[in-house]
Amino acid sequence: MSDAAAPGVLDSGPPAAHSSISRDLAEALIASQHPDLAHLDLGERFDGWDMAVFRLGTDLTIRLPRVEAAVGPLELEARLIAEHGAGWDFPHPQVVRMGRPEHGYPWAWSVVAWLPGRTTDREPLPASAGPDLGRAIAQIHRPATPGAPYNPEQSLPMTDRTADVDDALATLGNAGGRLDLGVVTRIWDEALAAAGPGTPVWSHADLHGSNVLARDGSFAGIIDWGKAAACDRAVDLGFLYTVLEADGVADAVAAYVDATGCEDDGLVARAQGVALAKCLRWATLGRELNTIMAWRGLAALGVASAS
Repeated sequence: MSDAAAPGVLDSGPPAAHSSISRDLAEALIASQHPDLAHLDLGERFDGWDMAVFRLGTDLTIRLPRVEAAVGPLELEARLIAEHGAGWDFPHPQVVRMGRPEHGYPWAWSVVAWLPGRTTDREPLPASAGPDLGRAIAQIHRPATPGAPYNPEQSLPMTDRTADVDDALATLGNAGGRLDLGVVTRIWDEALAAAGPGTPVWSHADLHGSNVLARDGSFAGIIDWGKAAACDRAVDLGFLYTVLEADGVADAVAAYVDATGCEDDGLVARAQGVALAKCLRWATLGRELNTIMAWRGLAALGVASAS
């Protein structure tokens, strides 16, 4: 879920999908390229920012990039999971097949195993799930290899987020008294002054609630790896404020530190800075789920009332 938008402009949703994408197209692609799967029932269509997704039987999904810019992320997802996901013990997508352009559809596409669960954008993970999520992030955070991508929204240093924070505050003001600007300033100043990160790590880099799953009150997996990149380890931890009930964030970070053994005096301050910048920007966007997660995160940071 990208949050790139012109300063001060409400952005209401994703770009239009390629006109060829339809149920008929999905059926035709499967029939011609993976005929051994053609007997499976094709379910309803779900559209995210980058992908159009169709359920295929009970255990699979078809993922079709909606726009050309999503093709690279789809291929990155397949490569990353194949190269780095073998040791992950938390639920994550398994890329079962890849597809090629055909029937008027111009890009690569994939068949991916279905992960059961609900997304945690509208309703967060319970606090008790914090340690499991923290340990999952620890598994993701291997030292970034030379080919790890640069994510222009998340691989940047903290100081480069200042303009986004300033613009969001110019748009929001104190949000009708809902924001405590003194606490905002304190958190941001502490993030800028914090000890810097060490070596960048492989990061999910888009770990908001639409990409984190819950099931029966427990952490149930992480999906949508197309924006993975080399980042400060604080980036993925910053998303915790939008995904978890507030009481679970400290436990998630503690489990992460215990699993990684990292010694990073600035980790929490930088994670809070990432969360603050992200949530302030999301609060200016005209998208319901972004807004829900934004104000939940701002409340967890202690800079806003809960409602």
